Amino acid sequence: MSLFFRRLRFLLALLFICLVTAYSLSRLGYFEWPRDYDPLALPDLDAAPNFLTPFKLKLVDSAAENCRAAFARAGKVVTIEPAQIASALCSREDTIKLGSLSTATLRVEETRCAIAARLFMWEHNVVQPAARKFFNEPVAEILHFGSYSCRTIRGSSAASEHATANAFDISGFRLRSGKRVTLRQQWQGSQPPAEFLREVRDGACDYFNVVLSPDYNADHHDHLHVDMGWYRTCR
Repeated sequence: MSLFFRRLRFLLALLFICLVTAYSLSRLGYFEWPRDYDPLALPDLDAAPNFLTPFKLKLVDSAAENCRAAFARAGKVVTIEPAQIASALCSREDTIKLGSLSTATLRVEETRCAIAARLFMWEHNVVQPAARKFFNEPVAEILHFGSYSCRTIRGSSAASEHATANAFDISGFRLRSGKRVTLRQQWQGSQPPAEFLREVRDGACDYFNVVLSPDYNADHHDHLHVDMGWYRTCR
């Protein structure tokens, strides 16, 4: 191995040791580590994402109390609903009643707190910037078809993520002026509403494991389906 690579390896090892030592001291209270770059700190739902955001969201996913605390940091008080077991297929656990996000409101819907947190970050970091870009005004309301539905995936015997409130179906958006942008009517084409809808679809893929749009199949011609199932796809 050349002298250059030996020195580089030494410097990288030294940097790693320094970072680990500094982080350990911060956890002991000697100084404040920047929250945005603390892998063990809950995410700020109203902060811009960075490379640690997917890992931080795993902390929100792992416990309802973590999710509640993350909402509290964003200035929103949420209550974890009691578990409801309808059958072996259908249940609601770690859910909240969601009626607003960072700016936009929505018809109150019970959904998993982890889904709500991801919707909050998506609306704040993707939907609102896209609305200002294409329409020069914010989104006032998220239109939706709901979260919980005790059913299987269409054409399958497998349980839908909706059967555990682990999914959400977004049908459109109402802007502050009252104008509506819906997937059913405006997905096709190259006009600003269609470009807006595709941009918010693509942005959702940074926050959810599964995002399905009208580009996926006819069943999704009028909504975006997002969920936190075990596999990943964005279509």
